[in-house]
Amino acid sequence: MVYTVLFPKWWFRVQLTHAPEDKQPKRGGRTLIGHIRDRCPMLANPAQALYVPPWLMPQGDMQTIYLYTQHYKPAGCVVEYEREIFEFADGGKAAVDWALPREETGPTAPLIILVPGIAGTSYDYYARSFICCLRAQLPRCQVAVLQSRGCNGVKLATPKAFHGGMTDDLREFVAHIASQLSDTPLIGIGFSLGANILTKYVGEEGSSCQFIAAASVCNPFDIDTTVSNMSLPTLKNRYLYAAALTRSLISVFTSNRKVIMAGEVELDADAIEAARTITEFNEAYTAKVFGYSSAQELNAEGSCVQHIKHIQIPMLFINALDDPMCYRQTIPAAEIECNPNLVLAITRHGGHLAYFEGSGLAPWLPPRLTQFVAAMLEWR
Repeated sequence: MVYTVLFPKWWFRVQLTHAPEDKQPKRGGRTLIGHIRDRCPMLANPAQALYVPPWLMPQGDMQTIYLYTQHYKPAGCVVEYEREIFEFADGGKAAVDWALPREETGPTAPLIILVPGIAGTSYDYYARSFICCLRAQLPRCQVAVLQSRGCNGVKLATPKAFHGGMTDDLREFVAHIASQLSDTPLIGIGFSLGANILTKYVGEEGSSCQFIAAASVCNPFDIDTTVSNMSLPTLKNRYLYAAALTRSLISVFTSNRKVIMAGEVELDADAIEAARTITEFNEAYTAKVFGYSSAQELNAEGSCVQHIKHIQIPMLFINALDDPMCYRQTIPAAEIECNPNLVLAITRHGGHLAYFEGSGLAPWLPPRLTQFVAAMLEWR
């Protein structure tokens, strides 16, 4: 490959950050990072832990844009789901899509709960490609995709939709699963804004967390900084990524306008639909219905970075330095290194949730996440 000729091998190596081994938890005399090195060679063995971008798409923007063209194509990752409409205590509803087949796994089989990105669905390519890989290598595992309120065909039942720090729905769903399947090991995997929600939830739960382990992929960590950077007046930041995300948020509002406007909070529908940035949308709608004084307060309190120190289960973080939506300056490497339960895996390339490799543009993430799942099922 042309890159391996132009650049040394270490340029493409996955860079791991973690606490010193003498401070890490142990099982059978082995530390957490020692177990990951042994069981996750594609992430932790220097000879195998490489990410080389495809020569057709060497840059993060190119990969990210290509990823979003794959969301509504089977692309060799056909997944069938059984839908459950989960009702929350406040009357809200959300879609939970269970990957089929379920009858072959059994009630005590491990359950992987996926939390998609902003307005994401079970049909997003990163979710389907992971499920296909997991089912091929760990066929006993069950998978449930918990989607946000108002997404993937489920109308809002209350005026509240979702925001990037909203952990109550995940908490309620996990508690329900844990009560129904008490012998089932649970692992959470979050993507993009879903990674922020998952990380915040795991930190808030502390030692009471029902997950045995978790993984975060392309986490923004600091929502306020991320949203501010995406609103800068550059072509790709303001008129591509932020504009697309804002449109997806507005579509949730327009699809549920009657229910939202019937709520007790006074809202300006015209201002919501006229929003041109995420901040404008959050000021006009999200902050108000969730009781925040401003979008900035919503973002600050919703960011997971302040909860990282409280995480007490093994958790893997994967981020790319060329991610055009989650910026390298928000990656809390120092905070992660201070927590002995955490491991940060950084790549130079990969874009946002993309990580394609080779001439066939195969997904790089699923085998790594699957190795981590298998390793954590052994570790528990």
